[in-house]
Amino acid sequence: MKTKILLIVAVFCISKSFSQNRYSQGSTSSYKPMTSSEIMSVPLALKAKYDENQKYLYDLMNWVIELKEKINEKKYLERLEGEYSVLKSMRKDDLARATDILKDRELSIKELISEYNNFIAKHNPEKNTTQNSPKNQNTQTNNVNDLISEGLRYYNNNDYQKAIFSFSKHLQNNPNDTDVLFMRAMTKSELNDMYGAISDYDKILSLEGEVTPTTYKFSTVYNNKAYCLVNLKNYKEALPLVEKALKLDTTEWYIWDTRAEIYMNLGKLDESISDCNEALKIKENSNSYLIRGLAKIKKGEKSQGCQDLSKAGELGESKAYDAIIKYCK
Repeated sequence: MKTKILLIVAVFCISKSFSQNRYSQGSTSSYKPMTSSEIMSVPLALKAKYDENQKYLYDLMNWVIELKEKINEKKYLERLEGEYSVLKSMRKDDLARATDILKDRELSIKELISEYNNFIAKHNPEKNTTQNSPKNQNTQTNNVNDLISEGLRYYNNNDYQKAIFSFSKHLQNNPNDTDVLFMRAMTKSELNDMYGAISDYDKILSLEGEVTPTTYKFSTVYNNKAYCLVNLKNYKEALPLVEKALKLDTTEWYIWDTRAEIYMNLGKLDESISDCNEALKIKENSNSYLIRGLAKIKKGEKSQGCQDLSKAGELGESKAYDAIIKYCK
């Protein structure tokens, strides 16, 4: 009985030894183990995205609390309470993948604010009791001049709808003030009103050679119009505009960056990478790293591309972490 057991054990050991070594004398495997940075890229990206969205969530909650102190109408307060409840319930959600939901909540709150402002404007109109006095006429003139600074203040506070309103009021009396047209175009872009922004840029370009700008360069106008078209995915229409911008000025990184993004979307990956390199020579920026990283990944240079995406994330580009999750596993 012991002999049989020993024999079985011996057979098992031989079999195990063979199974362990059956590939040891064959051709060397081409498998390359992942580096520690590659292994950790996805969990680190998820962690960074979670932290970013957690801050986003609590910022929105604090914003709602501040709004509740300023809004008196019951129906708007009830809607704010609803928004706060939704945000509060998200605290235990998978925040790493909640970016779109949080953006929707922010848009919903902005819509509420816009509706509330319209309600207040409709039910509490300003009363001008001294409308015909000379003093009031001077005040009106000053108010027109103050509309620019008012619009800029709203713009800097991210209150883009009010900024557009102030700029538009100024332009009613000064339709060819291209500096204000430029600011209004940029503000419209912040609200994703690309067609409206393009209309303002076209007005500015129609006056090229007739006006002397103080707050912009015509190269930037061509670039910005091109970038509006990029957002509309009209890449072929955007390309000659950004090339015109580069003929006027090669010293601005964002113009090279715009053409790089156009080239990437047109499949001209080497040209895209080259333009990103030019942009980064002028200024280190997150978007050029993002575009270059995506172009390299499309070209098959995954490791280098993922390193660029990581750098873009370090510089504050949130889209980089979405791309890392998608492409760098």
